[in-house]
Amino acid sequence: MIRRRLYAEIRTSKLAVWSFRLAIFVLPVLLLAVLLHRAGAIEYHAALVLLIAVLLLAALALALATGALIVIWNEGLKGLGSAMLAAAISAIVLAYPVFEILRGITLPAISDVSTDTADPPRFHSIAVLRPRSANPVGYPGMEAAELQRRYYPAVRSLEFDAEAEEVFGAALTLVQRNGWLLADNIPPAANRDGRIEAIAATPLMGFREDVSIRVRKVGNIVRVDVRSASRYGSRDFGTNARRIESFLAQLTDARRRPR
Repeated sequence: MIRRRLYAEIRTSKLAVWSFRLAIFVLPVLLLAVLLHRAGAIEYHAALVLLIAVLLLAALALALATGALIVIWNEGLKGLGSAMLAAAISAIVLAYPVFEILRGITLPAISDVSTDTADPPRFHSIAVLRPRSANPVGYPGMEAAELQRRYYPAVRSLEFDAEAEEVFGAALTLVQRNGWLLADNIPPAANRDGRIEAIAATPLMGFREDVSIRVRKVGNIVRVDVRSASRYGSRDFGTNARRIESFLAQLTDARRRPR
């Protein structure tokens, strides 16, 4: 009698297959959204829609991968590698945006921050460059100022015992070192404030945020004020305040270094 050994074919988890396909699909869509917006081919709203779509797809891929891992564990199906890779890709795509959202969700709904809320630095050249659909260039008012003082107490003017030209030069060097796009710079004069206007960008999508730096001689001291404002949206998740704090810390450090 010929004995035949029967082998049961081990099935592959469909959840693993689809989670992997979806996670792989997310990568070129995210790259396309970033490249198109940074190149100026699409504006903020279209880029934001693409980004939200990418995050939703990544979240779905992560959910499918999690379900696949549970099924594979319980039923002994194939597809462990695909499910784990899909989960890893999705988690990487979601990590930074989710971190930013969680970090900024408790912060106030403002998108324009200034060290001087009574007389904030103005946008001149940038006002011409801003699209019509962007936020107004005027400072939003005392309600925003009160929220700013409550949540960002470290955002305040800096004063130096130095020449205005020296401080202006140091500030201009830092703008260029930070990779901001310089829109205008007017050195200080006898009866004129120094002004630097620049365009910064968020790390991932490159959403544009405008910066105005004022260098003013007040008696024997030089006062530096910085304003940073998002072009779109009513909530910046703290990016403008962090930019100002970082810039002023860099400027303070630069002025302390021996020459």
